[in-house]
Order: sequence, then C-alpha cells, then structure tokens
Amino acid sequence: MLINEILRDIRFRSFFMSGDLVCEFLVLFFRMSITGWVSLTVSEGVSKFTVLNSEPGLLELSEISDDFAYPIRSLNGLDKFLGLEILAVYEYRIKNVDEGCVGIYLDFGGYGLSLIESGECLSIVEGAMQYLDGEISLYKIEV
Repeated sequence: MLINEILRDIRFRSFFMSGDLVCEFLVLFFRMSITGWVSLTVSEGVSKFTVLNSEPGLLELSEISDDFAYPIRSLNGLDKFLGLEILAVYEYRIKNVDEGCVGIYLDFGGYGLSLIESGECLSIVEGAMQYLDGEISLYKIEV
C-alpha cells in the first residue's frame, strides 16, 4: 500500500470548533503512485491506514458554515518528500504495551518523516524521533 510506492501528494484534515483551531493535523492523506489516496490516523494506541475510494477534496474553513469544521488542505511544507519512494514504514511503540503505537515513521532512505500522536492530534517532524528513555522504539510494519 505504501512501501515501494512514490509519494505524490500530502493533505491534512484539521478540526475547528466555533472558528477556533482544536487540532491542526487530525488526519493525514497521502497520494501514492499505485494505490492512490490513503488516509492515516493514530489514536488510542493504534495506527490505521485506509485506502480511499476517492480523492479527499480540498475544503477551506471559509467554505464551512458549521460550528464543527473539518477543512482539508494541502501540506506544502513537505514538498521535498514528493516524488520519493517510501522504502519502509515503522510504528513508534511503547515497550510492552499491546496498543502502544504513538506514531509512524516513513523511511525514504537516508531520511524520513515522523508523524507523532499527541492529545488526539498528529505532529509532523522531519527525521526520526529519538526517545532516550528506551520505552519507545521503532517497529517495522507492512502496509
């Protein structure tokens, strides 16, 4: 689904309540060279990749009239990863916890992208996270 495919585009869904930002990166969307659009969520210790049947349409906050708004925008700050092949995917997992996933690492060879869950939102960090206490490690997954 992701491994050995080229990353073509990245989008994200945010969450606003009454016009105030609650979560900037609630869901991430990746357009892959073969699979098409794939969503990623990390919540309650579990990562979930889902192949989408259609493109997550771009939607600005100004186009939504509800108090609970979920706009979708392009993630332009990571353009340097577009056109690169994903060589491996890893989960950041808490040691000895069954549902202990706290993030995902996309390995592009030589460098990568970390997507870390914090308070039901995702943070994006270029490179691998280093957890010095030894309680969180990377585990390779097949997706």
